[in-house]
Amino acid sequence: MNKNIKNILRTGFAVSLLALGFNSCSDTWDDHYDTNSDVLGKTSLWATMLENGNLSDFRQVLAATGYDKVLQTEQIYTVWAPVNGTFNKDSLLSLVNAGKSTDVTKRFVNNHISRFNYSVNPSERMITMLNGKRYEFSGATMGGVEISSENNRCNNGVLHVVSSQLPFLSSIYEEIEVNPDFSMIADFLKAYDNDSLDEDRSVSRGVDADGNKIYVDSVTIFSNTILSALEALVYEEDSTYRALLPTNEAFQQRYDELYPLFKFNASVDNADSLQDMNAKRYVLNDLFYNMNMNKHENDSLFATTYRNQRPEFHVYYHPYETVGDTVGIMQTYDQKITCSNGEVYRFSQWPVTAEDAVFQYIKVDAERGNAVNNNSDYTNKCNLSYKNGYMGFGLSQNGFLDVVPTSSSVNPEIGFNIPNTLSGTYDIYVVMPSRYLLNYDPEDLKPYQFRAQIYEMDDKGQLPSSATARLANNSTLNNNPENLVDTVFIDTYTFKNCYLNQESNGVVLKLVSYITSSKTKEFSREMLIDCVILKPHKDE
Repeated sequence: MNKNIKNILRTGFAVSLLALGFNSCSDTWDDHYDTNSDVLGKTSLWATMLENGNLSDFRQVLAATGYDKVLQTEQIYTVWAPVNGTFNKDSLLSLVNAGKSTDVTKRFVNNHISRFNYSVNPSERMITMLNGKRYEFSGATMGGVEISSENNRCNNGVLHVVSSQLPFLSSIYEEIEVNPDFSMIADFLKAYDNDSLDEDRSVSRGVDADGNKIYVDSVTIFSNTILSALEALVYEEDSTYRALLPTNEAFQQRYDELYPLFKFNASVDNADSLQDMNAKRYVLNDLFYNMNMNKHENDSLFATTYRNQRPEFHVYYHPYETVGDTVGIMQTYDQKITCSNGEVYRFSQWPVTAEDAVFQYIKVDAERGNAVNNNSDYTNKCNLSYKNGYMGFGLSQNGFLDVVPTSSSVNPEIGFNIPNTLSGTYDIYVVMPSRYLLNYDPEDLKPYQFRAQIYEMDDKGQLPSSATARLANNSTLNNNPENLVDTVFIDTYTFKNCYLNQESNGVVLKLVSYITSSKTKEFSREMLIDCVILKPHKDE
């Protein structure tokens, strides 16, 4: 296909011939089938176009896509028909012959047809076409194109003749589908496309023998499961998005980087497929930005994956400038592409790191929710007390967990559920407040002494009762009680499997106080724990 043809028609996403979503003013039967003889003409839209020799090119494309029949039905349409010689008819017919009739329908035919009657008048109106694109219909122009013959009334609508084809801008999703640079993203996303009937905006007449409505004008709602989960509805025309899209080479590089991180436990159904799917899905993290939610983009850009609960993730500051060694994410794109619902920025090098977008640190607040695993294999010989309201000490959530031994002669054991670990390498830390926070007694600064163990789900999907690994070579660890809040490095550990979004907890970190009777004056068996942190390990 030559360059001109490619520019006229890039392959659009598949939609049924008549089942196309639109925004309309009314969907009553009379709106679709107004047969008032004072309003409508005596011949159909198709028959009226047959009388105009300057529309033969447009008619050939309509006939090739089946719209010669559509425009002879009782359904009411307005057609803006481009005159001969103003579009590449041969290219369009070639695409139809190559099996791409749906694409021609979406991007050309339905770009010139809308539902309902629209006559030329001085007022400005936004008209929604059958393909969902919206154009300003103002005076004697449509979408900025001059109307050369107006208000030709037919018995099923109105025909306007325009001096050239109406402009077509791809949505961001359509650009993904048609741009060969983004074909790997497109191939992944298209497997999750969905069409559903919009009963409120579809027109029915009667019911069949089973009592089901018979639809004479069906309207479908398009959606994509992956993009919906990302809250990036870049296939809709009513929001403005920015998409930072990697080329296929960059996509493959990030996929190869992420794939090992999503190795699921052998007990998980379709573990191999889940690994592939999640690697591709998380490649898309932080690629989409709803500009309606980014009013201060010069200061920061919030991805559609941003959540208030974790405000440190999925936000990028100073996107248009270099601060220190950090290059703004909007500084290195190769090409900018204007779309109907925003802009696409093409990147051959990733603007965000895997750590920023996907492989992020995990924090478990000891005093919150289901942090503690109460199974006696992991939590034993202790009473737990939750302390809150300690503001100003740098504590996570302004509180901590007080782990008190059940008697002065036992060493308590406390196990923490660690959710959503990936099958990667983490540096493990525990944040431990000083005993000074309990009674503000400077004489009571005995440190804690403990050992740490990891329990990771086995291949049968069960957490073991014996430790999978004894961290720090099973040596004892201590906090520094001189620090009101001390962060203790435990060890670096590589998880065998990924436990992202699994119903069953796959990892427990167990801390065991390890103090002999001769050391009780030197160390405290009671431990204060703020949180556990797992940070992705970097060799440097």
